[in-house]
Amino acid sequence: MGSDLLAGASWECTATPAGSIVDPDGLEGATSTWWPATVPGTAAGALAAAGLEAVRRDFDGEDWWFRCQFDAHAEDRACLLTLEGVASVADVYLNGEPVAHGENMFRTVRAEVAPLAVGNELVIRCAALGPLLATRRSRPRWKTVMVTDQSIRWLRTSLLGRVPGWTPVPLPVGPWRPVRVVPIDGHQIVSQHLVASCDGQDGVVEVTLAVSGPAAGAVGRVSAGADEAPLHFAPEGDGSVATASLRIGGVERWWPHTHGPQPRYEVTAEIDGETCSLGSVGFRTVEVDRDGGAFGLVVNGQPIFCRGAAWMPPDPVTLAPSDDRLRRLVGLAREANLNMLRVPATTTYADRRFYDLCDELGILVWQDCMFAFTDPPDDEAWVAEATAEVAEALTEAAAHPSLAVVCGNQEVEEIAAMQGLAQDRYATPFFDEVVPTLAGRLAPGVPYVRSNPTGDSFPFRMNEGVSQYFGVGGYLRPLDDPRRSEVRFAAECLLLATPPEPATVDDACGGPLGSGHDPRWKATVYRDAGRSWDMEDVGAYYAGQLFGIDPLMVRYTDPERMLELRRATNAEMVTAVFTEWRRPGSSCDGGLIVALADFEPGPGWGLVDALGVPKSTWYALRRVSQPVALLLSDEGLNGLALHVVNDTAEEVGATVAVALYAGGERLVDAGEQSIKIGARGSVVLDAETLLGGFRDITYAYRFGPPAYDVVAASLFDLDGSLLSQAVHLVGGQGRPREPDLGLAATVAHRGGAEGWSVEVTTRRLAQWVSIEAPGYRPDDSWFHLPPGTTRVVPLRPGGAEKPPVARVRAVNWEGSLLLRP
Repeated sequence: MGSDLLAGASWECTATPAGSIVDPDGLEGATSTWWPATVPGTAAGALAAAGLEAVRRDFDGEDWWFRCQFDAHAEDRACLLTLEGVASVADVYLNGEPVAHGENMFRTVRAEVAPLAVGNELVIRCAALGPLLATRRSRPRWKTVMVTDQSIRWLRTSLLGRVPGWTPVPLPVGPWRPVRVVPIDGHQIVSQHLVASCDGQDGVVEVTLAVSGPAAGAVGRVSAGADEAPLHFAPEGDGSVATASLRIGGVERWWPHTHGPQPRYEVTAEIDGETCSLGSVGFRTVEVDRDGGAFGLVVNGQPIFCRGAAWMPPDPVTLAPSDDRLRRLVGLAREANLNMLRVPATTTYADRRFYDLCDELGILVWQDCMFAFTDPPDDEAWVAEATAEVAEALTEAAAHPSLAVVCGNQEVEEIAAMQGLAQDRYATPFFDEVVPTLAGRLAPGVPYVRSNPTGDSFPFRMNEGVSQYFGVGGYLRPLDDPRRSEVRFAAECLLLATPPEPATVDDACGGPLGSGHDPRWKATVYRDAGRSWDMEDVGAYYAGQLFGIDPLMVRYTDPERMLELRRATNAEMVTAVFTEWRRPGSSCDGGLIVALADFEPGPGWGLVDALGVPKSTWYALRRVSQPVALLLSDEGLNGLALHVVNDTAEEVGATVAVALYAGGERLVDAGEQSIKIGARGSVVLDAETLLGGFRDITYAYRFGPPAYDVVAASLFDLDGSLLSQAVHLVGGQGRPREPDLGLAATVAHRGGAEGWSVEVTTRRLAQWVSIEAPGYRPDDSWFHLPPGTTRVVPLRPGGAEKPPVARVRAVNWEGSLLLRP
């Protein structure tokens, strides 16, 4: 395709009272304030860049206008105007004339425009949604407290900024995805649909291209490496459609990164001698095991334990994050050993950049369609618009091997069922028939889920189908509840308010004194609408239960200490829940945490804070999600179980070692055993078998005082390197702070590619050791360090140019270490 005539154009925007101006001519003299704008971007982004209030502005109450001037250099050719996404009801004017209209934030608007000359003006009017929300329409079958306005169900826009209890974010208004004007020259690709499938050892790519220009006389082909196939052209509307079936011999399978490599194949199209890339494809099969109420993904015939998080917009103000920001965040998901990201229905559809990164980095994608909470209208026009929306989204996503699940909606079934409605009263043909038919046609081979959560009896039951698990968390259930609940697949879980690391608290949150009460701090804490408590209250409850403290008094007297205990508490909750779910024999096939990253600095729901710094929960989930991992579970009267799991395609030879300590320091017993863990297999051992006899190391029989208080289990490879380690505290987390643990650390440069690292050693058990080095990211943190052991933790550069200054803490130690090279 030709060059974009809007490349480098300068945009600006302004606001006018709703409905006061109906076309660009009325703008003259109506407003004197135009703010510089970035496209793709939003009105909120323009205000924020100008240093003005954006989050709390009523964007629904105003019309917003975006405009730019540009020149054309091919006056003899018509042009294609493409707006990939405008929020939400938009009229588009070119040189004062209306050329396009859109009423759906999630759909592309295209228009062919006449040849252009020098000095053109493009104007986009985004109509105020307030008057549309006030329009009287039919009543829904149920109402929900999860949205600010029940009428939002009629409008195709994002629920960002419309869910009470979330971190406040601005309502999306404006051209949030790219806008282009491209001269039409011959046969050019307007849109594309690629579907890759496996046929024995070969791969097959079905290609459908919408092409400008007539079908007559068009010649083309598609190719991948040495394999090619001809394009067949047929007329369609004012242009043509080109199709091809390309077979690629002997393809390698694409895997989630925890289980294998990510080979991809670049596909190109040549039409009338002009060649362009159609992107890359990968080949894999995805199925769902639903036997006995299960929901387990099977990729390339291999069951996959999915561990991941919800993908929230990295920049909820502009909705247009940079490529670098996207790569850093998806990269952090991979580094945390996550193999799935879910795009929730409360946000926006993922774009090609996100899918390309997930393809490259081996992250499965659970893609919700953008319908949540409310009763979808039974209206012909609404259904037609929503159908076109889903079709466009699936057409774009279908080419990507990372696409693993398409889900019709979020919590539509659950909210109706929790209000006591029978299933036949909330059944929706759109989700039961229309969307699965679209998914089967446009993304064949990708499993479809009607709703999240969903199940055959009640959608919110844990022991069948897809659930949302907040038993540990919002419902204050004990840490052994995941086993009792028999969770099958948690598409949402562990919505926690995790404080960021101390540097972020100090630099971006006003310091620890504001924690727990300052309105700016509390605004970042999730709260269920209609509840009198928030997730920080929940975290305080669990801190009290685990550490035996009075949370109010600890925060009252030592707020920094309370934050440290909250970080440790949430790390323990993540460790306990995902250990239970991932162990061999568990009923669970996956869990997705809410969410990967915070919107704003504070104790948000993310594994990563708003500045991109991992939090305690990121490190906890990273360890328990390792492709080769050792997990511990207290089986009560059945002892302490050692679960060794291997997701890789290679057999692993290793040694499992168990050490028992008394008094937090004295080694009293140890044992080890050599094992082999088969490719994508597991081994379960009894810890006391390695010790040569019964020791009551779970203190279940209670024959007198406990003889041990620390159990350390370690997995070493054949070279003696530590692969994985887990520590069981026999008396629980509530250990007293000590003035001296014998904890020592150094920071040093080890030369070559290894770079800087922190070496930590301890004489006594160091509980929840944390390492903080601003400008660097520790490879591990928030771990237990067994007595008499040493850990070397590499520091990964995070933009710092100076040598690291690190601080080392432990929750059961009164002191801390400040380290300089």
